[in-house]
Amino acid sequence: MAVVQFQDFCLGVPIDHRLKPLFSTGLITLNPYISSGGHAREIESYGRYLQEYRVDISDNEVKFAKWLSMPETKGGVVIVLQQPAEHQRYFSDHHQTVKDCDTLDAVDEVCKAVTGYGIERISCFDAFPFHKIPVSKSLEKYEENLDEAYAIFLRMIEQKQPDVVLCCYRSPHSTKYKDFQCIGIGRTRDYQVTVQGQRYTCVNCFHPSYALNYLEDKSALRSLFIIEATQAFRRANGTWRESSWMTHVRENCAAIVQIDLEDRQEQPSWTKHDFQRERFQSYIDLITGIWDSLISGEYDNMTNNELYDLFLEKRYNVLIPNCLLVLVKIINFEDNGAGRLQDKGFVHLRQREERDVRDLRRNVEKRCFEFLYSLCAARASLQVQKGGKGLFTSDGLKKSLLPLGPFMHQSGFQYNLRLSFLNLVQTLNGAYTYQGRNFYDTNRNELTRAFRLAASYLEWALTQHVASTWRRVSEDDAISSLLNSLTINSSLQQAEYANSPRILQTRIAPVPPLTYPQARSFGPGTPPPAVQRHSVTDDNDS
Repeated sequence: MAVVQFQDFCLGVPIDHRLKPLFSTGLITLNPYISSGGHAREIESYGRYLQEYRVDISDNEVKFAKWLSMPETKGGVVIVLQQPAEHQRYFSDHHQTVKDCDTLDAVDEVCKAVTGYGIERISCFDAFPFHKIPVSKSLEKYEENLDEAYAIFLRMIEQKQPDVVLCCYRSPHSTKYKDFQCIGIGRTRDYQVTVQGQRYTCVNCFHPSYALNYLEDKSALRSLFIIEATQAFRRANGTWRESSWMTHVRENCAAIVQIDLEDRQEQPSWTKHDFQRERFQSYIDLITGIWDSLISGEYDNMTNNELYDLFLEKRYNVLIPNCLLVLVKIINFEDNGAGRLQDKGFVHLRQREERDVRDLRRNVEKRCFEFLYSLCAARASLQVQKGGKGLFTSDGLKKSLLPLGPFMHQSGFQYNLRLSFLNLVQTLNGAYTYQGRNFYDTNRNELTRAFRLAASYLEWALTQHVASTWRRVSEDDAISSLLNSLTINSSLQQAEYANSPRILQTRIAPVPPLTYPQARSFGPGTPPPAVQRHSVTDDNDS
């Protein structure tokens, strides 16, 4: 069997196997003779000016705004965000400030994944620098201040003269501040923007907080942000190529936003946790449907190509990452989020969030338990020993997993898909400990690890299928090229000899063998292989 290489994660989800080849774009090699743009000095001067009559702007904040706008050279990519967070904390260590802000931390992570460099090497501007009150709530009262801040931003753009602008903010005004704004999730800018006589190439994106803090369980939105960031850096060095699958991702994300809008109109009293609870149930239902199709043989007559296309067409590849994001959201809030809200003075918000997240956790754990229990085979034994690990005993798990085991006639994606689901169920089973009286304690970290491993394994399976397809195409091309090159410039004597009736001039090129990972069948009493990975879990957590 092929060795599993766990996929790289970015923004909490596996990086799409179709996008990974576009990474390592690097940054444009800066011409040492190009003069400084002056944009870093511009934002520093504006911050010092505001300090004269505003007490809420610290020296650390001014220094951070300057650092964030660097490098000082002209050209390259500029990432445009909305404004500083209202309760952002500023430290003398700028990297600590980045880590303390979810938005900047996400931008930093994406930049590192795409280019190999962090945010310290890439210019980030705020469309409304030093304006901390949310612009949507302060437009009428502070419009003059917004005009001033936006004018500073435009001057910084003019001085930086970027090759590409990644547009991540939305204008709060019906007619103003629209030069570099996001024009809607899933849409693209196929035209240059002219501002003050200068033309700029723009890439449409959206504010990362929308995916991180609002529709937290939609992995497709995070993937789209990574796609558009990759586009920006590739356009800057002239190597971007659009693919049809990217259009499908954009269309899906636009549909996600529209559905969310309609759902909120139908259920105006629901919180985002209520919607996440319902969506998690739908994810589990779809995962259960895939399981049923696997064990019923519905996919058996499909080729690997057909099954691969089906998974991407139905967007089955996002289901496990979506579940993972819900579980990670719960852990992050319980471990750090509540304390951060308290530190920033949101006492009432913390109390409400604690209640909502607690209810969400109970519901999610219940759905995972029901999913696992639904897989129980006839006469499969459940765990009844107090303190025993697993919903199923070892023998009960083997019996329940037996219908899913890969068989000798399966290979490639068919084989690896089954292994990814086996991995999910085996790790999920280990998340439960029997406490007696039909009660099972749930380890939230093991639940999360189960979906993380399965998400990584599934993306690896998709990667392997594409790689094997490329190998086959390359082999076919090589064979065709070899056959075409077998025209021999013969000498006169060779031609005469070849034309003699004793020789049949025929040449056959050998065909290289195609290989797949070796498949094994699992008989009674033989557990399927589990993918092992070192991880840190909280065994004491309940």
